[in-house]
Formats: sequence, C-alpha cells, structure tokens
Amino acid sequence: MLGDYLKRHREEADLTLKEISSITRIRCEYLKALENEEYDKIPGEVFVKGYIREYLKAVSVDPAEAVRIYEEQRMAALAAEEESQPPPPRINLSPRLLLYPLAFLLIVVPLIVLLPRDKPPGDPTGETRRTSNIDRVVTMIPNPVAPAEADYTNKHVLEITAVEDTWIYLKIDDSLSYSMILEPGQRRIWTGNQRFILKVGNAGGIRLTFDGREMGAPGKRGQVVKLILPLDYEE
Repeated sequence: MLGDYLKRHREEADLTLKEISSITRIRCEYLKALENEEYDKIPGEVFVKGYIREYLKAVSVDPAEAVRIYEEQRMAALAAEEESQPPPPRINLSPRLLLYPLAFLLIVVPLIVLLPRDKPPGDPTGETRRTSNIDRVVTMIPNPVAPAEADYTNKHVLEITAVEDTWIYLKIDDSLSYSMILEPGQRRIWTGNQRFILKVGNAGGIRLTFDGREMGAPGKRGQVVKLILPLDYEE
C-alpha cells in the first residue's frame, strides 16, 4: 500500500514528518494524510500527486512507482464504489398507457390544425394575427445576460504559468495565503489591492506576468526566490 511505501522510505532516510515538511514546505497534516492514505484531507488529486512527488524527492527516491501505486488504488476504489451502488429502478410501462399519447397525436392535433381561425377586418390573409402571435412569443423570452467579467479596476494582477513542477507560496494583501504545486501547463491569475508576497521553490519553473507586463522566470532552475510585488517590480 502507498502509505507503507512512503513510511518505509522515510524511515530508511532517517527523517521525521516534521523534517520532510521543512524540506518540502508541505504541511505536516498533509504528509500524515499521505502515510495514512486519507486522501480526502488533501485539497484535490493534483495536490495529492504533487505532494507524493515532493515527499519522495525529499528522501531521494524516484516518485514514479509511488504515483503508479496511488493511481491503481484510486481506480480500484472507484470501481468498488460503482459496484456498491444499487442499479437504477426499472420502469415497466403498460402497452395500454402508450396508446394515450398516440391517440392524442392522431385525433386532437389534426382538429387544432383544421379549426378555422378568426381574421381581423380588412386582413383576409390573417398576416396581422400571425405577426402579433410571434411578438407575444418573443416578449416571453428573457433578455440574454452577458457573462460576468472579473473586475480588475484599480487592482494589481499577477499571472503565473508553470513550465516545470514548482512549489509556490503566495500571500495577497497580508490576508489571503495559498500554498500549492503547479504542474507544467497550469496557469493561475490573482488580483490584489496592495501587494503580493511570493515564494518559489523552483524559480526557473514558472513565468510571471504582473499588471500586464511579462517578467519571465524570477530566477534559475531549482533556485528558491522570494518576491514582493510591486516593490520588486521594475518599470
């Protein structure tokens, strides 16, 4: 099982969960959840895989085998969940019940079509009546609502795009904070009123855009970098 696999390699490396947390910047509670296979305590499958990789990198073990074990366990759990769900109830329709809608189509609809329609005086074609019916239908359709757009007015905008696996800690306006691992191709956008405090575990693994200006990578591959934006932003 994955939990035993992780714990065995950690003990072989003579490291505690607290020491791995210090190396990877991942909370101890998440590392403990990995060893206990309590994946529901970790926010999202992407983070689970990312934390597995960072855990094993900290103990100098290739994470590919652990990721394979996790995916096999996940597929087995999904299959067991599907088997445990009861089958949907079957609805038996009597053939007699099916005759009622058919009779309606064959008898009532032709009568509606053949009934005479009143024409307003001076309008032998009935064009005016048809037009008014269309107008009534149109007024019943609600006006389409334009999709809401983010309000970036008077706000700083930070965009991060990952080109390699990169751990990121972000604090916005000294109130909101995020810790995550971005995988290649992932892109995130945040807005703030005052400043961003950004810590990057692999400075060469991301590309930054701040207030519409491309800043590129904040450092070299594998380099740990701390930025305060817009303080470290150069016009």
